[in-house]
Amino acid sequence: MAPLGRQVLECLLAHPSLRDTLTWPQVQRFLDFARRILPEIRGSFEALPLALPPHVCGFLGVMLSLEESLIQLCWTAFSDMILLLEGEVSAMSDDDLFRVHGHEFAIGTEQILPPMSKCPKSGCNNGHLTESRKVESRLYTLKRGVLPVYSLSTYCRRCSTRYYHNYSVQHAAHPDAKRDYYGGIPGYMHVAEHSFAERSLCVYFEMQMAFSHASAESISRVYNMALGVSLSEIPNSSRLSQNLYGDLVLDAFLLHSLLRDADVRGEQLSLLHGGLQRHRLDIALDQRNYRMAGTGQEMWAHACNKCMALYRGPDEAIYYVTAGVTDGVTMGHACCSVQDCTISLADQQDWFCTIHEDLKLKCCIYACSMPAEPRHLTCTHPSHRAFERSKEVNPALFTLRRRMDRAGLSEIPIAGTLPSDSPIFLSSSSSASAPSHSNSAVSQLKGRTSRHWTHNEQLFVRPCEVLVSRATFFGSEGVSGVKDFLKVTFPPSFPGSLPSYIFYDNNRNLVAHLLNTQDSYFDNVGLPTDVFHATTKHSETDHLSQVHCNPARFRELIGENNKWIFNSSAAEQVNRWFGAFQSIVREMPVSKYNFYLDEMIAIRNRFIVSELHRQGHRPHLKPMEVLRGEAL
Repeated sequence: MAPLGRQVLECLLAHPSLRDTLTWPQVQRFLDFARRILPEIRGSFEALPLALPPHVCGFLGVMLSLEESLIQLCWTAFSDMILLLEGEVSAMSDDDLFRVHGHEFAIGTEQILPPMSKCPKSGCNNGHLTESRKVESRLYTLKRGVLPVYSLSTYCRRCSTRYYHNYSVQHAAHPDAKRDYYGGIPGYMHVAEHSFAERSLCVYFEMQMAFSHASAESISRVYNMALGVSLSEIPNSSRLSQNLYGDLVLDAFLLHSLLRDADVRGEQLSLLHGGLQRHRLDIALDQRNYRMAGTGQEMWAHACNKCMALYRGPDEAIYYVTAGVTDGVTMGHACCSVQDCTISLADQQDWFCTIHEDLKLKCCIYACSMPAEPRHLTCTHPSHRAFERSKEVNPALFTLRRRMDRAGLSEIPIAGTLPSDSPIFLSSSSSASAPSHSNSAVSQLKGRTSRHWTHNEQLFVRPCEVLVSRATFFGSEGVSGVKDFLKVTFPPSFPGSLPSYIFYDNNRNLVAHLLNTQDSYFDNVGLPTDVFHATTKHSETDHLSQVHCNPARFRELIGENNKWIFNSSAAEQVNRWFGAFQSIVREMPVSKYNFYLDEMIAIRNRFIVSELHRQGHRPHLKPMEVLRGEAL
């Protein structure tokens, strides 16, 4: 007999009333349930109580169909043995019993409580935590559906700190109070006041986002219809709604990513405790976004056999060359309507930033500085007012009618009002053949009649499809902006990071810009046009293009059998994946927009690198001494 079985037998022999009443399955069930709710039994104390709390005794009595006096006797007999079982995995088959009976006794399917029973702060002398608070919550899991739980928090009176499952808050009533997370990535993350998410579920969320381009709203619908339902379809007795919503999916993804980022850097995450839930992560997101600019991606220093090659120079020495591709993807976030203004909007629905908000009182026509009339976008000028009307009442119909007028056509009459042989074309001399002066004037006006979005996202991709950097371009994909983007991605502090060759479909104009501005930053970098654009978009008579950007001029790019060494179309392939996020991020605030895209890139990069490992391409990160130019 196993040691635990002998111990159970000894306890039964020591308590004849239990021996004569309980069956072996009942003993096993008692041990399983008591072990599972041991934190509830222990409460905020370390030592086990001599008697079970009344609500726990009642719960076990219902679960095992035994009298409470017998439950208390079981506790007396087996409590020491239960400590030996602590930490074992819960049985999913018992979840339904907790769904049905847990709410009556305020006992959750899983125990959500602080990881300490004494205050760890210096000066508190390991003071015991008191003033327990229990909050009804729900736990969203990957394989067990939505579980009813109760989250417990405790308090230290000496330092005025309340301890929760994931974090502690000192002086919670203070407007600047912070949630200081304990470190690491918890198994259950406190996403909202009454909502926890399992870590494995958060990983599922981000995989769906990165590889299926699923929006948070779509993920929530799939979860509610499939994963969020228990196998037995027994509903929770909790009063809380069990539905998962898109906002909660996005918050769970963001929080999990922030905790992982802090864990990788060996730091502890800190968030504002007060304020609105939708703004709680903003400061942490902005800090992470700032670190990600330029060189922040974890695969920024990536190299492998597909993006780095060796060649023998004229001196017979062996050299290595690296390459990358930059390109723009049309997508963006809402921004200030003033051209090239990079100041964030105070609200997602605003047209102007706080610096330019006075322009919302001016006529929307670009060339007009007159004030707009109340409840109008334009001033009183007739053509300006006509422009406004054309935009606010079925603009597509306005455009089509203008085209009809220019073509000399009339509207087709309602059926039956004219004979079938009545002509519907006007003669060429008809006044309808020429648009009126007012329509012509209106069509030439330009103005802002809606919110403004940034122009594109500029990417830098290695030929192996690892995406090393991203930046938002506000006004256009101009070569000056591309030049600045490349300098930020490969800064002077890391001269060894600069690629040997940078492919770009507009390198011809980039080279012209560098020559005109006498910029020598890229003097040691080849700037060929990618092969597709070089063969289809560039003129053979364009001397500048042929001299500086023809990839055939760079012999290091041509391998055996006249095959290209690097995949110069890598950006086009990555663009298709990246561009699919346009509809998902379009209405996100700028902090979440940047964080979301950077995290999608990081997730995909990890997958690409794992595939490169599997295929034997030896992916690695360049050493810092190489990046700093201190070694080759």
